[in-house]
Amino acid sequence: MISQKDIEITYNNIKDGINKTPLMFSPELSKISGANVYLKMESLQRTGSFKIRGVLSKLNSINQKESNKPFVAASTGNHAAAFGYASKKNGFKGILFLPERTSTVKIKSLEEYPIEKRIYGKNSMETEIKATNYANEIGGVLIHPYNDIEIIKGQGTIALEIKEQLPEVNTIMAPIGGGGLISGIASYYSNNDTITIVGCQPVNASEMYHSIKKGAIVTPSNLKTISDATAGGIQPNAITFDICKNLISNFELITEENIKKALAFIIKKHQIIIEPACALTVSPLLTSKKYRGQNVVLVITGKKINSNLLTEISHNYGHYYS
Repeated sequence: MISQKDIEITYNNIKDGINKTPLMFSPELSKISGANVYLKMESLQRTGSFKIRGVLSKLNSINQKESNKPFVAASTGNHAAAFGYASKKNGFKGILFLPERTSTVKIKSLEEYPIEKRIYGKNSMETEIKATNYANEIGGVLIHPYNDIEIIKGQGTIALEIKEQLPEVNTIMAPIGGGGLISGIASYYSNNDTITIVGCQPVNASEMYHSIKKGAIVTPSNLKTISDATAGGIQPNAITFDICKNLISNFELITEENIKKALAFIIKKHQIIIEPACALTVSPLLTSKKYRGQNVVLVITGKKINSNLLTEISHNYGHYYS
């Protein structure tokens, strides 16, 4: 559906609006896991996450006639920040829907952007459906967080950079919420059967894993997870479902306890702040030797974390890695 060439074209269209983020070797994770582990630092991307890639890709595809319409988005935070940033930079009218559970740190981070914010829905899926329907009602342009070919192509530009930075990569691990990020990465490498694409989800919000296992998109989980960026389920008929079903090699499901331990490890050993979703990729390297000998890239997707949670993690889990 999406070719490597498609993603190369997208990259050329958006490269002036994004950071080429560094690929950082992790001696600590490499020693523990027996793998050569690298962190793709999208937490250093503009707006603090990879989401700006997809938003710019979508905006680049919009024609002049559509550009005068109101733009509508739905997000738990990172896509919202990218949407707000683009609105401020390009001067379009933006209407953003956020689910009720959106963290305060992410809502606060949106204050600088000139977008209208509306709270709706108990989970991301409800919010996304509301935004989709509203965009149709008003004749607006929907900037979906994942259910859009252009968004997926934008996220796939991460894989292009990884290929340039580490041609000998064996395994790429990325968090999954709606699946836009990993769909883009997997699409870029779809003709290379030597690369393993691993999707990482919380046990408490593993809708993509269970959807693929069942053969149909399942309803959102009611269980709580600190990985809010990957929670909320998958919108019905999302194109990411088929892409993930066909291209993801395997999954890692992470408990809440291990998410917290992985967060503490990165904070303690690397002295960097990451959001809980990133810890989904870190945890398997702390708890398993099955990637021994491989060149493994972990996509570090963002850096926004609630200050109270950060304090809890440092206080309660920091001793594991003293």
